[in-house]
Amino acid sequence: MTATRTFGWLRTMPERRRRAAVLAGVLATLVLSACQSSKPAASAGSAPKPTASSTPLPNPGSGTQPSTLTSSIAFTPSGDASFDRWRTGFAGKAEAAGQKKATITAVLDGLTPLPQETVKAAFDQPEFTKPIWDYVKTRTSPTYINNGQSKMSANKMVFDAIGADYATPPEVIGAIWGLETSYGSYIGDIDAPRAIATQAALGNRAGFYEGELIAIMKLIDAGSASRDQFKKGSWAGALGQTQFMPSTLVGYAKDFDKDGKEDVWTNPGDALASAANYMSQVGWRKGQPWTVEVQIPDGFDYSLGDGSKKSVADWKALGLVASNVTPMGADSLMAELFLPAGSYGPAFLLYPNFDVIKKYNNSDSYALAVGILADRLAGRPDVVKPWPTTIKLLTQMQVIDLQKTLTKLGYDTKGADGVIGRNTRKALQLFQTDHGLMADGFATTEVLEKVRAAGG
Repeated sequence: MTATRTFGWLRTMPERRRRAAVLAGVLATLVLSACQSSKPAASAGSAPKPTASSTPLPNPGSGTQPSTLTSSIAFTPSGDASFDRWRTGFAGKAEAAGQKKATITAVLDGLTPLPQETVKAAFDQPEFTKPIWDYVKTRTSPTYINNGQSKMSANKMVFDAIGADYATPPEVIGAIWGLETSYGSYIGDIDAPRAIATQAALGNRAGFYEGELIAIMKLIDAGSASRDQFKKGSWAGALGQTQFMPSTLVGYAKDFDKDGKEDVWTNPGDALASAANYMSQVGWRKGQPWTVEVQIPDGFDYSLGDGSKKSVADWKALGLVASNVTPMGADSLMAELFLPAGSYGPAFLLYPNFDVIKKYNNSDSYALAVGILADRLAGRPDVVKPWPTTIKLLTQMQVIDLQKTLTKLGYDTKGADGVIGRNTRKALQLFQTDHGLMADGFATTEVLEKVRAAGG
């Protein structure tokens, strides 16, 4: 397939601001029409990574629109005219923003758009497409735990320093390391500028992705990284053992071993300290829990698991108790009751630190897996209540049907994307409450039939 044909297919993808909310719907649509998709995540297999602010560029806008600026740099043609027009325009912006021509050339010359197959495969991200118990089980397996404990032991000095210098516990950083790159064993093999330029040229959050390219140029000019190092990235440009976007490196990277470089690719100390610095800077509350499994009493009102927060004292008064030795925390702490498998599986209290994990990857499944893996790495017990692995879940098209029907009935799911997210669970809970059902927000085939019947 030629580059022009490949990029032409990619250009049919509509822009989305929240890939996490549309991913499964995108996959279903791809199967049916092979012509639509959504904004990519910030690393292969994960949701968008947090980033520091990038310097605004002159004449921001869609990467597919010709810039009013142009560049004198002669780039090697990519074979895709639209991509080449975007590159020339962006190079003009970068020059106007003060970037060196030599660095602009080093970053952009020789690039071609990512092929169709790479972008399509990247949307199959397990934290959004797998049942939450399958995702969590895979990432908290005995092998995963043993490997993580071994890696943390081998890097004991680093983790001891993280525990002393940062608010975020070492086991949480270890869990993020595990989920992002399997403890540094696979950091990606796609050229980050190529991946980022593909998205910018498509017009998918062009200002954001162009800012990431500027960040790469700044890192190269500062001597923090070489152009060759950026050849090892994810399909959307995330980098290193903790999968930072380039602007996150600019804002939060740490030189743990004081060698003058923040090497998140090959230096575990730099990568882990950078992640700890990020998590601490964006709000980790030292000494507070992130998730605690709780037991639900008989006759409990499951509609309380609707995302609203109550104090630990209030949850205790409603009959909730910790399922294992992990305490629920101070009575004054605010927490949300999370029912990822409704009334059929384990229940969790989520604390503010859970939301901090989601700033790293905006996925409940990801954040829960980080919390559970962190507990296991620290020697704390596993989840007590079994997951309902025998329940048949809805297909993506059935989820879309459920969402459309609920919205038609007045229970707005905020879109029909094929993903059971918080908006869909809350809408379903309202439906269940109004129809005398257990309001646990868990979508089963039986519930779908009741919704369909109500919708005629």
